[in-house]
Amino acid sequence: MDLLKLIDADILEKTVKLRHELHSMAELSGCEANTKRRLIAFISENTALEIIDRGSWFYAAYRAGKTENASGGKKRIAFRADMDALPIDEGTALAYSSACRGVSHKCGHDGHMATLCAFALIADRYGCENDLFFLFQPAEETGKGAEECEGLIADERIGEIFGYHNMPGFPLGSVAVHTGCAACASTGLVLKFEGKNSHASQPENGKNPAFSIAKLIGLIPQLVREAAGDEALRDIAPGAVMSADGIVMCTVVGASAGSRGDGTGAAFGTSAGFGRLSLTIRAENEKRMDTLEKLLKESAEAFAREDGLSLASERVEPFPETRNSAASAEKVRRAAASLGLAPARWDEPFRSSEDFGRYTKLTEGALFYIGCGGEHAPLHTAGYDFSDELIAVGAALFSELAGVRRGFSEAPGIG
Repeated sequence: MDLLKLIDADILEKTVKLRHELHSMAELSGCEANTKRRLIAFISENTALEIIDRGSWFYAAYRAGKTENASGGKKRIAFRADMDALPIDEGTALAYSSACRGVSHKCGHDGHMATLCAFALIADRYGCENDLFFLFQPAEETGKGAEECEGLIADERIGEIFGYHNMPGFPLGSVAVHTGCAACASTGLVLKFEGKNSHASQPENGKNPAFSIAKLIGLIPQLVREAAGDEALRDIAPGAVMSADGIVMCTVVGASAGSRGDGTGAAFGTSAGFGRLSLTIRAENEKRMDTLEKLLKESAEAFAREDGLSLASERVEPFPETRNSAASAEKVRRAAASLGLAPARWDEPFRSSEDFGRYTKLTEGALFYIGCGGEHAPLHTAGYDFSDELIAVGAALFSELAGVRRGFSEAPGIG
């Protein structure tokens, strides 16, 4: 199948050009002002859709203006694209390389935005019996964006929401969707231990947090097993297990002890008085993650008391689990099959996290994945670039899910 022929050639040409433009103007989470302005201008110039500006984010609306359709009632369906880039330098190898040094679209959000714009042009051109909402969300990478935008669900009485992510390693144009957990819950956890400096030759006069940190790190595998909560465990790595309820893990991402208040500073004449342990905890079941966080904090507090230390903790970039409804996941499978797109083999939910789960806590919906190719550079690496072919695939899938009557296809859509 020629994937590029899944949507109109002129729409594809416009949105590929837009994708390259968005790539060149990459902006970090919470700073997507220029990206947002360009998207609003593009949709306004190329469609008659209503634009609703909510400050840091916006959505476009196609309102069918009917109270009923052939299936017995008009539906209100939303589709999401994320707008933010990553703090990764990509150099100048691409003709459309990022003009913002140290910031680039290495997760493919430029392609997600271009896909949603292509779908908006299709819906505007061919029409639909359902009300459609095109959501452009900031700050997915930090987990803060969906929280800002989730009011859309109630404001517009959204009955179902869809989104997709590109996925290197899966065959080009293949589609993966899970019923149930599609992406794990996760959060960063920072534990700050404060003791007392002393001369390195007189450690008995100080309170060094390094030993509390070491004891807690050593306890992590046991706490993960306890949080997993069943006996049929399979070890994946130290601090990571697979249980009957899915993956539970704790990853040490940073540990330090030193003479300064940030836990750094190797002053060889001074015993450390400050320490910091940074962890990422995640699980398929959000309750398991919360249990693990509680166990880690309780153990940290116990060790701090034993060693005469004070303790402060901080949650950083929390993400909910993303859980697809069975009905919405099945619609994605049917839409892919109707377009002749192959299913991708996918044995377990992705361990990475997605704030899309905030929406599926409020309404029906599904997050699915479209393959970039088996040899494609991985996400979040300097060599990654979004595959332009996926704009046509994603826009065609969205059209099927929405029930858009595309003039170049006899497919009736997935209602």
